[in-house]
Order: sequence, then C-alpha cells, then structure tokens
Amino acid sequence: MYTRETEPSPDSFVRSKKPVFGTFEGHAERLDIRGVFKPYGTLPLPTFITNLRIKSRLVYIFSIGEYLGSIQFLDAKIFGMAEVCFWNTRTRQKYVYRSVMGPRKRFVPHSLNLAATTSYRKSRYIRISWDRKNNRLSMIFDLKGDSARPRANAALSSTFDSGQFSELTCVIPAPTLRRSSASYYAMFPLSGAVNLIFPNGEFQAMQKQDGVSFLDINRTYMKFRSHGEVITCLSNLDGKLLSLRLKSTSHDAVNPNAYNANVLFYDGKPTPLPPVVITHHYGLMNQWIIQDTENMVDLTFTPCSENINKLSVVILRAVTHTIYGTLEGVVCTSSGEKISIKSLPCLTENYLIRL
Repeated sequence: MYTRETEPSPDSFVRSKKPVFGTFEGHAERLDIRGVFKPYGTLPLPTFITNLRIKSRLVYIFSIGEYLGSIQFLDAKIFGMAEVCFWNTRTRQKYVYRSVMGPRKRFVPHSLNLAATTSYRKSRYIRISWDRKNNRLSMIFDLKGDSARPRANAALSSTFDSGQFSELTCVIPAPTLRRSSASYYAMFPLSGAVNLIFPNGEFQAMQKQDGVSFLDINRTYMKFRSHGEVITCLSNLDGKLLSLRLKSTSHDAVNPNAYNANVLFYDGKPTPLPPVVITHHYGLMNQWIIQDTENMVDLTFTPCSENINKLSVVILRAVTHTIYGTLEGVVCTSSGEKISIKSLPCLTENYLIRL
C-alpha cells in the first residue's frame, strides 16, 4: 500500500530563502511561497521580480441538490478573473458567468485563518470568505442574466468544526527543488441554496439543502508554458462525505512518489494518493482512464458537457477546458478500504497557459 508521510504544518513554507517541501497536516497561518532565492536558475534576478512569476488561484467546487459547479479566482498580478460555471446534473444544462477585474493588490489572499476574495461588479458579485475564529466559511454570488442565461444567486455556508471537515497542505517541487507549488485543500459539508430566474420569468427556487464542497488555494512559480489536467469528484456516500482530487501537470515533481498533490478525503480523514496517469486517446470528450501503479486508483471518467474558456490579456494566454461528467471505478483509503464509485458527478479540467 502506497504511503506518503505527513508532517505538522510549518510556520513558513520558505526557510532561509529555500522552499519547504512535504505533505502537511492541517494548515499554516499563511499560504505564501515568496522570497525563494534564484528560483529560475543562476540568473541574479531580485526576488521582487521572481515573485511576479508566482500565479495564484482559488477554486471552490460545490455539489448541492441538482447542481455541481465551480467558482474560480485567478490572480495574474496585473489583473484578475473570476468565473462561475455550474451544471444541472439532471438536465445537463450549463451556466457560465465571467468577470475580469482590474489591478488590485491581491486577488487571492495569503491568510488561511481570516480572509475574503471578491468580485465587486454589480452584474457579477462573487464572494468567498472564511473566518476560523467564528467557525464559518461562506460563498455568495449574485449574477445578472441576459437573453440566453438566467439570473443566478446562491448562498452556501460551511463550518470548520464539523466531523466531516478535513484539510491537507501539499508543497511540491515545481518541478525542480529551486521552486515550489503549494496547495491547500479542504473538504466541507455545506448548506444553502441556488436559485435561478429565467428570461421568461420562470423562477426555480431551491429549498435550503445540505451538500459537500471542496476548497483549493494554489500558488505556483510558473513556467513560460504550463499544462495539466485536474480531476475533482464530490459526493455523499451513505452519510460519509467524499472528495477526490487528482492532478497530472507539467509542474509535477521529478520524484512524484515522494511529492505530489493527489488526495482523497473520506469521512473526515485525508488519504495522500500516489501519482496517477491520465489518458484520453480519443479526445477530451471521450472516455478518460485514470490509474496508478499502486492499485489504489482505477477510475474511468465519461464526459457529458464542456465549457471552454480562452483568455488573452497582455502577456498571458490561457485555454481551459472544464468538463462535467461521471466517474466510475475504485479508489482506496490509507487503511486499505476500497471505495466503489458508481456514476458520481465529476468535474475535470484540461489547461494550457503561456506567459
């Protein structure tokens, strides 16, 4: 059985100007990787310049009632972007709303104890905030519709003291030991509602329900060309919450068995998973195969609907395919328990970023 040692979270993920690598229990006060000495080789660039190559992203994925979706905040230093994309898993109807934000000191906060990130546009108000002292994480959006899209609003909340809450921090070489990629993961039970008002006046109101959510905050010293694939599955299996996050990217460590960011949260406990190989020989919208070499992950993803986001701003070029579909197969916990996954709603992402 594959194991990856977990350690108590350090006070800082940079010590003596060198990254601190590992898989860490819980969370630090701040998710900050700035100040690494010469992360891009022997060029004598000052750290304030190399810090500009750090790109940050916050992703909140939710599953509640018939809806599965994601809210993303991208921090590219000179601008930011927020996107809400969700699907009705019964009808497979897709709803997408985007907002580009002008220069701001920081779009994705460093603090993991008390912080918020917000898009303030009147037509695209999106806010994700957390306060551990007051035991609350909340997500709110109010999105203006148009002739093709309904007006959408939601209010979802979670608590940190739930027995199903679980968190893990992974800091890996990206891909060399000179620079790092840090990810904070957390799974929460949630409660709330999503409401839609269509152009014809139809109002689809949801009674307050329970669901499950996944929070990912990532900071990475980016290459000039980055690509990768990410798989996220959320579900409630007989009262036990499940959240699965698998990655295969160009920032993977040279030794992925020792350092990777794959994890399974199940029934309030995290299981670090081995590196996986993701293949889709017949295209993104045909079947994906996800496997490892440790017999802990053997999954098949079947796509249903795709959202393509193309971004070209100043020096940043990005193409992201977000795909909704279903996941089937088997995944194992660290205790050896086999979890059978049958047609669970799942989101995958295939991205290419050029600087």
